Order: sequence, then structure tokens, then C-alpha cells
Amino acid sequence: MLQDQAPNSTDHKPSVCVLGAGIVGVSCALELLRQGYRVTLLDRSEEVIETSYGNAGVLATSSVLPMNNARLWKTLLPMLAGKSPSLHYQTGYLLRNCSWMIRFMTHANEASDSYRITALNALVRKSIQLHQQWLTQADSQQRLRPTGWLKLYRTPESFNAAGYERRMLQKAGVDMQVLSTEELQQLEPGLQQTYHRATWIKDAASVDNPAQVTLAYRKLFIAAGGQFRVADISNVSKTSQGFELSTADSQFNFEKLVIALGPWSNDLLSKLNCKLPMAYERGYRQHFSSTTEQPLSRPVHDVDGSYVLTPMEQGYRITSGVELKERDAPPSPNQLEAVIPSARQAFPLGQPLDKPWLGRRPTLPDALPAIGEVKQCPGLWLATGHHHIGFSTGPATGQLIAQLMSEQDTDIAPQAFSPNRFF
Repeated sequence: MLQDQAPNSTDHKPSVCVLGAGIVGVSCALELLRQGYRVTLLDRSEEVIETSYGNAGVLATSSVLPMNNARLWKTLLPMLAGKSPSLHYQTGYLLRNCSWMIRFMTHANEASDSYRITALNALVRKSIQLHQQWLTQADSQQRLRPTGWLKLYRTPESFNAAGYERRMLQKAGVDMQVLSTEELQQLEPGLQQTYHRATWIKDAASVDNPAQVTLAYRKLFIAAGGQFRVADISNVSKTSQGFELSTADSQFNFEKLVIALGPWSNDLLSKLNCKLPMAYERGYRQHFSSTTEQPLSRPVHDVDGSYVLTPMEQGYRITSGVELKERDAPPSPNQLEAVIPSARQAFPLGQPLDKPWLGRRPTLPDALPAIGEVKQCPGLWLATGHHHIGFSTGPATGQLIAQLMSEQDTDIAPQAFSPNRFF
């Protein structure tokens, strides 16, 4: 049973609760603890079972170009017409969220792209540095592959259509190399599909098990004196001393609260009248065996096939595109099933090793996360809304939260991520 965490006058810094033990929440807890706060990390499960469990494990410098970029206008109608397996949607969900979609699309222009790329580029690059440091501290550096990742194009048309993306990434300083069919075959001889071109993102990295990486960081947090508790928080309220959190049978208090609950953040933010304009990108993944003697050395994104294939500790992980539905709608893995044949064309996959898994990702209208204190609710801090790149941005998010809370100079300019842009 959880005990109250009352302020201790002998401590110089207040008690902090971080809600959510995915990669973002664990990163916040670890960095706040290192700043001297008394930190308790809460999650409803002891295991890593949500978004940080099933992602592609890529630390991607190329993901700094948001999905709602200027080129989206050219591809939107074909996607809405169902001509691309990269997007599935429920019509009713889009209609119920049409105002959100309008806000999302207003950012699809080059000026907005440049602003957001600059902000996300700093967040991703700092996160990659911190991942490298923390994996070494956790004695898990063997999980990191500094081999980059590949974007694969089956036709000249799809390669040419990605020209805007390459131009914007080059302006951001992303280290990339365009490969011919022959150069790609030399780099990844296990690929069986013939591709017209590939882009090798060289300054990206990947891990072989993102859930275990997240757990390794949690162990660092606990070893340094942090508290981790399993608790399903059902209510939160503001008090004169901070915040009161409730489970079915317990109430306890903290002076400051960090909500890092990803797509579940609004469940509690609504109780504080601080609900974010959040939509949900759902996605599926499944693991497969392979008997190949030429394994993949890095993740690959087959752009025309609309899947990512990543060598993982559990097998070869296929992740599908975006599904726009209600967060808790029943799983419908037909989108994943549709891309598996394309993946089998590209690489000799064996039998499935598990069942399809569904993950949910939180997206805000500008595709930037909300990181910082909410002015209308002092003491409430947000670290949520990381779109589909939470694993690539989690560590720097934690560092930024800790530096802002400690009123220190920040390594990253925080203005673009301020949650107050929505309040």
C-alpha cells in the first residue's frame, strides 16, 4: 500500500512524483533524482508493456521531419482514399476530431517545418548522447547499434517523392548517403527485394530491445535512491501543499507532479482542467524468425511497403504504419497483415513468434511534445505528446524537465515545447 510522501524540512528540494514509467517517465525520474529531488516513479504495471515496449527501437535523426510536413498535402488524398497501407483510419474518428485535424494540417508548410525540425533536432541529438551515456552506466552498451538505418525505395517515383524530406534533413545536418542498388546490396546482402535507391541515415542508431533499455534505466534510478511503485492512479487534485493522488484504496501527496503518461495523460489532466488537444496514432508490431545466414545489420524502412523491419533480441520485428482510431478501440491488425507479404519479399522471414501487438502514440496538433510546467497549475509538469519518436527524444526530455524545474540554464531551447501554447 502506498504511503503519503510528506515534505521533509531537512531536504533542500521538494518531493516529486513522476507518473508513467515508459522511456519518457523513466528519463524524467532519473534526471530529477540526479538534480537532488526526492522522486517517486509510479506506473500501473511493473513491466514495460505500453508504447516503450513495442516500438522499432530506432534513435532516428531522420525523424525530426514531422508527419504533418509540407509534402503531406500531395499525399493526403491518396492516403484518405485508402491507396496507401501507411495509413488506416476510422471515418467516425476523423469526423469527431475534424477540428484537431484542421489544426494538424495548418502546420504543413515549409516555415513551420523548419521551426519544428530545429527544435526536434536538438531534442533527438541530445537524447542519442544520453542514451549512449546511460547504456554504458547501466552496463547495457551491447544493446546499442551505431549502424544507422535505411530508407528503401522500390521505384524512381517513390525516391523522387522523398526529395523534400532529404532536402530538409540535409539542412538540419543529418548525415545521410544515397545508395544505388549495388551499394545497398553490398551493405545489406540479406535483402532479397531489388530496390531502386536507398538512403542510409548514418548518424542514427538502434537498440535490440527498447523495453529492456527502459528497464535498465529504471534500475539506474532505483540504484541511485529513487522509489518505484506500482499504482493505478484514478484521481488527482490540487492542494495547498501540491497534489493529492488517489488509487482505489490510498491517497498520498507530493509537492510537484510530472505527468508522462503518453496517450493516457489526458485521463488525469482533465481532472486538473488542463486537458491537451491530443489525438492517437495506433500501430502494430509482430516478431518473426528467420533462418538467413545474412542477417540485417540495422533497421530498414521499406517506404513503398509501408513497414519497418528491425533485428531484435526477440526476432525480426515488423512495425506497421499509422492507424487513426479511438485510443481504446479493439485491435484490428489487418494493417499489419497487409504489409507482411511485402516484408517477406524483401527478407526471408520465418514463422511468427508471437501475436500482433497494438501500441498507442500521443500526437499534439503541431507534432511537438509538451515539456514544461503548466502556468495555470503551478507545480504540474508535462512530459507527453511525443508523437511516434518518444524513444528518440525521451532522455533529453527528462534532462530538460530537470533543468527547468531546477531553474538552470538548459541544454536545449525549451520554448517550442512549452505546454502553455495550448492553455
